[in-house]
Amino acid sequence: MADSRPVYLRIADDLRRRIDDGSLTVGARIPSRSELKRAYAASDQTVDRAVRVLKAAGYAEGQFGRGVFVADRAPLGTLLRTTGAVDTPFAAEIRTVRDRHPARDPHLAWGRPPTRDPRPNGDWRPDRHQRPDPDWDRDLDRDQDGALGRDRDGALGRDRNRRPNQGDHPIRDQHPPCGHPSGGTSLTWEATSAEAPAPARIAERLGIAPGDPVLCTEYEYLADRRPVQLATSWEPLAVTGGTDVVHPERGPYARRGVRGRLAAIGVRVVQARELVGSRPATTPEAEALGCAAGQCVTVVERTHFDGDGRAVETSDLVVRADRWRLEYVIPFTG
Repeated sequence: MADSRPVYLRIADDLRRRIDDGSLTVGARIPSRSELKRAYAASDQTVDRAVRVLKAAGYAEGQFGRGVFVADRAPLGTLLRTTGAVDTPFAAEIRTVRDRHPARDPHLAWGRPPTRDPRPNGDWRPDRHQRPDPDWDRDLDRDQDGALGRDRDGALGRDRNRRPNQGDHPIRDQHPPCGHPSGGTSLTWEATSAEAPAPARIAERLGIAPGDPVLCTEYEYLADRRPVQLATSWEPLAVTGGTDVVHPERGPYARRGVRGRLAAIGVRVVQARELVGSRPATTPEAEALGCAAGQCVTVVERTHFDGDGRAVETSDLVVRADRWRLEYVIPFTG
């Protein structure tokens, strides 16, 4: 029976099968455009579309001036979602593959292709035995320029309504490494805060009117200096405005998390609700997380409530779906 699949899907499926069965190993170069065109009697556009499918699924990554390579899709570890992690919306405990298997090459554990060599200064250079493959370069430019899946009214600070206007004078904070809540992993983050009007979907989550003032704080988390999570937090200024806790990362109650900070102004946070979903990564998110635009990311919508059921904070947390798994422990009583 004739194969009814479009040619680009046949190419993508064949390459995916070769990767899954080990014929193409992590770090191996994907056949060039010319090779795939000859093998499948396909056009440039068809071959390019097939490779974009692989990239979006996390099977391949492009390296400018070198070509397209098989990506390391092994999970880096789990993020244990826990009430014990109090500092910032990270709200998780990192359990990495390296923690379980310390002998594993740390550069492989963080997903770096084995065709690159780590340098003492943290830079990376191509393996001298791998020659550049300019065949794919113009597509890398197009991939980086094209934004996929932008939200209608913003989600993640970076390219979703989040970035406050320059006139809002955002405040940026950097935090040094800390061992908790990530066990032996060094967790650092940068935070940028600014007042902004609440987008409609955020206002709905907070139970306020669209356009009401909120403090929007964007976070970029690094674990052992590699990107692990992006987050955007919104807090109604009707709750924190004019208090010592208005800025999550500054003042006498910085780094105490939502519960610790709001307790200082008499607001008792009694529960949090999380909605877990997935969507394609936008171009800015992909650049920050080290993946391809359009690749699947896991998104957690986390909202904190006080004793009266009022929402006092809500956050969007974004991690790479192919690299990090979310873990929940569900205790039983009685």
